[in-house]
Amino acid sequence: MPTFVGRERETARLAARLRAAVAGAGSVVLVGGEPGVGKTRLATQTAGVARDLGMVVAAGRATDDEGSPPYRPVSQVLRVLGLPDPLGGGAVADGRADVAAQERFRRYEAVSEALRAAAAPAGLFVLLDDLHWADAGTLRLLVHVARDVPGRLVLVATYRTTEPATDAVFGGSLAALAVEPVVERIVLTGLSEAEVGRQLDAVTGFAVPAGVAQAVHRRTHGNPFFVGELGLLLTGSPPAVAEPGLLLLPAGSPPAVAEPGPLPAGSPPAVTEPGLLLLPAGSPPAVAEPGLLLLPAGSPPAVAEPGPLPAGSPPAVAELRLPDGVRDAVRARLARLSAQCRRVVRAAAVLGAAPDAAVLAEVTGLEPAGVLSVLDEAAAAGILTRDAGTWWGTAGSPEGGGDGFTHDLIREAAAAEVPTAERMLLHARMAAGLCGRPDADARAAEIAHHLVASLPLGAAAEAVAWSRRAGDRAAALLAWEEAAAWYGRALDAAAGLPLPAAERAALLTGRAAAQVRGYDMDGARESLTAATGVARDAGDPEAFARAVLVMEGVSDFLWDPVGRSLAQEAVEALPDADSGLRARLMAQVVVMDAWRQTADAGPRSLAAVEMAERTGDRRALVEALRARQFALSSPAGAEERLSLGTRLLAIGADGDDDALLWGRLWRFDAYAQLGDLAAASTEAEAVAALADRTRSTLAGWHAIRSRAALTAATGDFAEALALAGRSLALARRSGSEGSIQPSVGVLLGICALTGDRSAVALEGAFGLPETMAAGWLRGALALWKLAAGERAEAERLYRGVPPVEHIPPFVRLPAVSGMIELAAEFDDLAAVATLHDMLLADADRFVCGGAGVIMIGGPARLPLGIGAAALGRHDEAVAHLRAAIDLGGRAGMPPAVATARYHLARALLRRDDPGDRAAAAVHATDAAAAALRLGMRPLAAQVAGLETGAAQRRPDPLTPREREIAGHVARGLTNKAIAAELYLSERTVETHVQRVLTKLGLANRTQVATWHLRSTDT
Repeated sequence: MPTFVGRERETARLAARLRAAVAGAGSVVLVGGEPGVGKTRLATQTAGVARDLGMVVAAGRATDDEGSPPYRPVSQVLRVLGLPDPLGGGAVADGRADVAAQERFRRYEAVSEALRAAAAPAGLFVLLDDLHWADAGTLRLLVHVARDVPGRLVLVATYRTTEPATDAVFGGSLAALAVEPVVERIVLTGLSEAEVGRQLDAVTGFAVPAGVAQAVHRRTHGNPFFVGELGLLLTGSPPAVAEPGLLLLPAGSPPAVAEPGPLPAGSPPAVTEPGLLLLPAGSPPAVAEPGLLLLPAGSPPAVAEPGPLPAGSPPAVAELRLPDGVRDAVRARLARLSAQCRRVVRAAAVLGAAPDAAVLAEVTGLEPAGVLSVLDEAAAAGILTRDAGTWWGTAGSPEGGGDGFTHDLIREAAAAEVPTAERMLLHARMAAGLCGRPDADARAAEIAHHLVASLPLGAAAEAVAWSRRAGDRAAALLAWEEAAAWYGRALDAAAGLPLPAAERAALLTGRAAAQVRGYDMDGARESLTAATGVARDAGDPEAFARAVLVMEGVSDFLWDPVGRSLAQEAVEALPDADSGLRARLMAQVVVMDAWRQTADAGPRSLAAVEMAERTGDRRALVEALRARQFALSSPAGAEERLSLGTRLLAIGADGDDDALLWGRLWRFDAYAQLGDLAAASTEAEAVAALADRTRSTLAGWHAIRSRAALTAATGDFAEALALAGRSLALARRSGSEGSIQPSVGVLLGICALTGDRSAVALEGAFGLPETMAAGWLRGALALWKLAAGERAEAERLYRGVPPVEHIPPFVRLPAVSGMIELAAEFDDLAAVATLHDMLLADADRFVCGGAGVIMIGGPARLPLGIGAAALGRHDEAVAHLRAAIDLGGRAGMPPAVATARYHLARALLRRDDPGDRAAAAVHATDAAAAALRLGMRPLAAQVAGLETGAAQRRPDPLTPREREIAGHVARGLTNKAIAAELYLSERTVETHVQRVLTKLGLANRTQVATWHLRSTDT
């Protein structure tokens, strides 16, 4: 192995990470740099240090071969450690995207736990080499491990810094890793001039003159691989040196460099050995014999072009271009091999994945013994590696090179020499050989790779068939990104074939399903549009239906309107008879309408349930019940949703954990909306038990967010905040946007009640696209900003919330309730009136969603009382708020009771009937005590601002907005001018002015100005 030169600082940083891991602090280190800069060499050196510390060492390596199986580097690591590979499990029985996502997360967790167990005794050093070539599944798994890295693990991943800009998944993974506190990044640059000199000395075996080292450093920028290649040339032809710095090399070599250090002027040429001539200073350039370029000392650097110069030719001078110049040196090394050896090496470089001698014999037409002989020759020349008695690097060895080559750049240079037609024929022969092997099915991706690479000379139909098999196999391994790529290659290979429409639709549908599961929603929408188009043109309603159902269980706001239309089209295209497929499509139409308010959702969902019952199709019945639950997600449907949950529990009693999970969750939602927190808590405990038993990530997330909602409702905010943090962390680890947004909503709701600043870090989440969910989260953020005292920002956010008529049924209660509070605060009385009337029908419910509870905000009577008070309906407000105190007390919700007492105190002060001020004082005192006890700082501040004493002045009859407008009237501004200054409509200003006149009992604007002046003076 070459001598390790330099890198003292980087080595020290890695050694510190190793010592920290032995002490229990794991980490991930990303080592980046250009090709040849020494990333793997540094990692290998670190592996030696890890062994010295008693740590276990294992490594895996990604390759740029498309036929490489998914998760290859991680599987190699697990194999070296002697651990079972959780990534190789079979396909998921339930085809739903959310179930498949849970299973992939479970397998990722199993890998994390396996690494944790392996690291526990003495520490574990894992190297994932050439991460830039890793498949998307491996990259996502690395991010997963980094987010909860085992305590005694150091995971080093090397990558080329030249790659991220060309690969969105790779670049996104690096960005995700960058924000993790346990991740450190080391970027290697070139060696210093002194270090280059030391490397050249080690490579050549003699002291290389300083001028030579300086010139090599200047031209290689200190890249160790480039330096080494030039050093090998020096060992092939020892330099002839007259004075320090004068170097003459054979033609065809990389730079021939002359540096100061001439022979005395007038000296005869000095010949050191045949073919080498040293010239005195001032001599003209001379060519001693064909191919040998000699430069006088002091000449500028020169590069001899490949190929010998004819005798008497003038010097050929060209700019050195790296890495092209060094690749020329690599080609020169390859040229010195025998013809048969070059043939085998070139074939190995093209085929990749370290083909064995038998395979190389088959594709090159040589005898196996002859192949072994030339492999010997290539290894002796430093082109290939020897390891463990074979000619190819072992996958798990950190010391291994580029799949048998001593460096990837050598393999790339060798492969580049192979003509296109020869390359295609090599791939075709390789595919034919692999197809005849007993393990052909397991090597589907490898065979497909070679068949695709053989086109257009190869067999396109076989390329299509094997690419589809490779896609199916990748999907079974939950490597969806790889599956999508293989289905896409199959479609590309089929471009010139008369492929049957059913097969083309199946490929497009398979690609769409893989894209959905890999979160490539743009690609999935495109594939589904194409798949349904092919099926429609072919008159194949079942293929059309299967394509539509790819989105079953998936929420995608951009697709839903199109998907709803396609699902309806599919229903109409199928035979008018009962079938499970038809029932699922009917259910899909309802689910995709979940964000709209459609009057026919109830009858449609009921028809889907009845058809599924008649067919006896279990999957169809579950999907139909899910649609029914969405159709009944408004507050009025709580009781029936409770019975639906009970029914789903019965379906899941025979071992269907997914049905058991959703049955419990539907019951939890219903009980919460009915205000039965004790029953809701029982359901949440059952969800937690299910999560513990199944180790399901989704069930675990639901268990945590349900407990967070309950603990917040009962006033245990410290526990609620901790649970909310865990919920968000788990959602981010799973990569599910459908879990991240509700988790953000929980944190915002708790922070709004407590005044906690934890939500500051969440504001980046609102740079999301303007989906409906992100839009409604703005309301939650506005409430938190209001509680934090940022009134202007809260109002800005409030103005950006979607119109109330777009509120879907399942979020109606929390959305309307929050909007009432905001509208009242910002004197948007028209909105208050509309929202108040919307909420009246649900007065006896508790504020939470009907399909996925985020927060349980107390009785709906509380926002109704706030709205009535803002509208000046004081008697109604007092009645609602008293009812809220009673209902909240019976439900065991101290935060809601304290908030209702504060608002009741305000309402009583505004009504100011006999006895109201004394009653207000009692409620204010109770609210203050509860706010202090519970840690509700915003509420405590609000209560402190109330004026309850009889000796104090009467409360201001105007709202803050009305007082503001009265001030502008006093300045003499017109309604139009006031509207422009406050960004309100002129009609709104006119309404406010009229309310000011009515409340103050004044007749005109002049009297308003006089009143304002006196009240300000007072």
